[in-house]
Amino acid sequence: MTDRRTSPYGFRVEAESEAVPEARRKILALVRGWDVTLPDDTLGDLELLSTELITNAVRHTDSSCAVVVRWTGVRVRVEVTDVSPARPQRCHGALEAEGGRGLVLVESLATAWGSAPDPAGKTVWFELGPSDGTPPPWSTPGKWTITTDSGSATSGYLPAWAEDDPTEAHVPLDQLPERLAGINHRNFFEGPMLPLTAPDVWEGVEEDAVFEGSIDCNPYDPDPGLRVPVVNLQVCVGRWILGLDPQRVAEVAAKLRTHADFLDEKVRPALIAAREDWAAHPA
Repeated sequence: MTDRRTSPYGFRVEAESEAVPEARRKILALVRGWDVTLPDDTLGDLELLSTELITNAVRHTDSSCAVVVRWTGVRVRVEVTDVSPARPQRCHGALEAEGGRGLVLVESLATAWGSAPDPAGKTVWFELGPSDGTPPPWSTPGKWTITTDSGSATSGYLPAWAEDDPTEAHVPLDQLPERLAGINHRNFFEGPMLPLTAPDVWEGVEEDAVFEGSIDCNPYDPDPGLRVPVVNLQVCVGRWILGLDPQRVAEVAAKLRTHADFLDEKVRPALIAAREDWAAHPA
């Protein structure tokens, strides 16, 4: 039987004033129902940080957001996805969040936190729980299973590096093809932050990441080439670095050189290992 705590629980939060407190209560009730060993002060932090992320998402986009809550086996993880691609960034030793009071609370209270690009916009996440100096796994490696309301089950290999577990129960049988088509094993990696400008889009310079991306595998994709792990890179199309003097050229070159070494020495071996692992566990 699948542990209900390892199956992600997701819901949508509308851009309404009463929606945020309701979402906060839903998250707290869900985690309390898991009966995990978290002290009361950590549950208080969960309530506070969930409110912060969800409020930022709906306030700065004036749109609904999606919330996912999961138990990693060590920590509680909350992910908030909104329609804005602008990701929270460090600014003068603090954290600015699209004009709000920032994510200083998240940085100070969360065991771990971060953000990642999403087809819908972006996802900001945090984790609460014990810290041993290394991040816990984001999913349970081994096997995922989708069970339909008719009792049939479809399973596949779940890589250890995948951030999400697509395991789900009681899926309407006619929705199974859609669920399978949407399975995406993914692990994000960040790119270096550089000063970018887009004269046709905004004025001035903004710090943003370049050449970030992910290892992806879509086992049910119509393209056989995407059914094995591949690397996808985002290059910030349409954004430029302007007005570089020799010193700034050297700084940019150093960042790109460091990231090139990271791609060659870390991401490439990880991709090779992921492909070998995937080949050894056919779906």
